[in-house]
Amino acid sequence: MKSKEFKKTIKDASIDDLKNKLSELNQKLVETKFSVSLNQSKNNSEISKIKKQLAILKTELSSRKITLKSN
Repeated sequence: MKSKEFKKTIKDASIDDLKNKLSELNQKLVETKFSVSLNQSKNNSEISKIKKQLAILKTELSSRKITLKSN
């Protein structure tokens, strides 16, 4: 999924959906790192893509929490 598409889906999702997606991405990151380290996969760029998605997701979650606290 491209970054712009990912950002759109994140903006429309609920907080529970974001938390679920966060745990899925964390699991995917671990699995990808493991497969790269065992030379099962040579797609190192996938790790950085997942990390970027995690950062976008965490930023959105924290901004929503800040918004909820200030209201």
